[in-house]
Amino acid sequence: MKLKKLCAAVMSGILAFSAMAGAIPSSDDGALLQAPASITAEAATALRRPCNAENPMWIVFIESWNTPDPQKIINLIPEDIKPYVVFNISMSIYWNRDTHSWGMVQNGYELAKSWIKACADEGIWCMIQPSSGGQCHFPDYDSSGNMVSFPNKGNFVSHADADYENTIYAEFFRDYPNFIGFNYCEQFWGFEQDDFPITCPQRYQHFASLLKLCNKYGGYLDISWCGNEWSPNINPLAMLKQVPSWEEACRNYSQNLILEEKYTQASYIADVESLVYGYYVSGYCGNFGIRYDETGWTDSTWSGTGPSSKDQFNQATGLPIYLERMVKNGATVIDGPELVTVDDFKETYGYTDSEGYHVRDWAMYDQFQNVPMDFMRKIVDGSIRIPTREEVIENTKVAIIHDVNSGWNDDKYSTYPSLFEGLYRMNGDGNLKNNHNLYKSTGRYQTIPTVYALRDNLAKSIPVQVKQSQIASRWSSISAKQDEFNKLYPSSDYYGNCYAGRNENTWIAYNYNKDGSNCGAVLSLKYNTCKELDVNFNAYGNALINEYSDHIDIYANNFDHKHADTRRTDTFKISGCTSEPTITYKDRGVNQLKSEVTTSYSNGTYTIKVNHNGPIDISVKCSGSESNRLTATPKKALTAPAAPSFYTGVRQYEAEVFDYKNIEGNVANACGSGVTGIQGQGFLKFGKNANAAVKDTVRTQLAGDFTLKLRYSTT
Repeated sequence: MKLKKLCAAVMSGILAFSAMAGAIPSSDDGALLQAPASITAEAATALRRPCNAENPMWIVFIESWNTPDPQKIINLIPEDIKPYVVFNISMSIYWNRDTHSWGMVQNGYELAKSWIKACADEGIWCMIQPSSGGQCHFPDYDSSGNMVSFPNKGNFVSHADADYENTIYAEFFRDYPNFIGFNYCEQFWGFEQDDFPITCPQRYQHFASLLKLCNKYGGYLDISWCGNEWSPNINPLAMLKQVPSWEEACRNYSQNLILEEKYTQASYIADVESLVYGYYVSGYCGNFGIRYDETGWTDSTWSGTGPSSKDQFNQATGLPIYLERMVKNGATVIDGPELVTVDDFKETYGYTDSEGYHVRDWAMYDQFQNVPMDFMRKIVDGSIRIPTREEVIENTKVAIIHDVNSGWNDDKYSTYPSLFEGLYRMNGDGNLKNNHNLYKSTGRYQTIPTVYALRDNLAKSIPVQVKQSQIASRWSSISAKQDEFNKLYPSSDYYGNCYAGRNENTWIAYNYNKDGSNCGAVLSLKYNTCKELDVNFNAYGNALINEYSDHIDIYANNFDHKHADTRRTDTFKISGCTSEPTITYKDRGVNQLKSEVTTSYSNGTYTIKVNHNGPIDISVKCSGSESNRLTATPKKALTAPAAPSFYTGVRQYEAEVFDYKNIEGNVANACGSGVTGIQGQGFLKFGKNANAAVKDTVRTQLAGDFTLKLRYSTT
């Protein structure tokens, strides 16, 4: 049923309103809608929302820096993508050390309860991000169930229940059937500070109990990691070594852990990838993902010291990371993009509706729609097939078991410094703290995992298991290491000077030159009867290429929103054709320049020049005389995950996102306002104008009588 619009006016200090049975007063802060009956989400024995190769997830932010209306952010996501989205209630950290107070979210617990109700109202999956680094809006508890730290302790009571059932963490699982877990970002900084005295090992003691709770309710703990030279002693592998309860929890509840590579630090790039991948293949986490972040990007002109310019950055620079991790390594989660107010959503100036009300409004950036959203569509339609852990381990020929427990922190917890040098580390780049390039020189080799231990029989099937303490003697030189790896990976199936790699009939290739200079490669076709595919990329060029017996599909995306009026040319040449191929193509982006595609055919070679700025699908019907071709697995679109069960608890609507006219003012962020006790992020100042009014429209599929509680304060 659609509920009548709520209008309110102040008259002589009395709040009057129309519609909704049973309204009672309480700040111009919002409204609660109570259904006839309330139920809680029951504890689950299985995952509420499965995450695996057939059920990947895209984590999209409802971000406090946007002072958003959660419902309007949710409504921006198109219906074809929405079933695969998990919305992240992100309470980014903005802590004022001078005033010992939050500068963005006044009360994280109340905000989370409000926004999670909005997600429940829309029937979509969500998680909560209470923390960036050591700073956190929610309390931490140690292994004995005692509160470690929380600045605003008045909201919570310490407890002695180590199973977390009496904490707010269980409350969210119990009360909201659409809630799937907690997202802890950037767990490499902010520990042991005056206002946040928690240590990183204490945080991981907390994580151990939290992971157990997630298992009980079928949810996830999602942790993102990015390293620098000061943090090896608190990296995920270090925590397995230092915190026995965490190692035990990961062994027992690995399916409930998502570990992410995060790109906030411009160093330890390959180290982070190896450690995160190591968690996954060794069996210590059930899924891993990527949270891409402009902050960790370094331009090609960077000297290695001081801040790096970001002039050469755009969201398309993350596509090589997404492609390689998902097509070859089995990543199942995309989280972000990270800088939401720059690359995801923006609040517009709003508009005035037909009744004279000012309406707050939000919109998506073009790069958000044309890069991660369009990439997700390629996963959904089956163009990108994510391999299972079994498949990934079959392709992983070498694992490094980290057995060193003495020396410097890098010795005890980091990957071996020169492990990737001479293999897939970019030429001219450095190791560990001097490793600044996100890209790889070749896709010949599978990512080398560095692991604490190999947890299960599947992990133990990796054929070459090398202890870190033996690396120096086993590979006494770069050439000795290359010789062994080249025997394990005898052929790259391509030659050239750009990145290319293959998993079955799917190729990925990209320009690894940050300065935008051209590069290319010749790919040996294995499924199509033509002989080779020659790719050449301009700046930001990359491609997903699927081979089939009678055609080749190419998805290319170089979207550059900073130069939206500039096209760049990528070239694809198919050789060994017995007749001239035919081509179809289609632009996929929004606000995208129309692509210019030209073709030519001579002496069995078909040349396609794609002059574009944005995502484009190309399909080429082609065949040749090559024999002994492999049979490709047919393309298969994903089946959408089931939606959460219907939420019949209290609904909540915040006044700061109501439509309004003739009011005194609207405070989107209550921090620093002098007004406390709010439940969302801000509040509305109604004022004394007799013509003042606010309205909101809410919906429910549940019939019956409803009680409206209007919460306000007045002098």
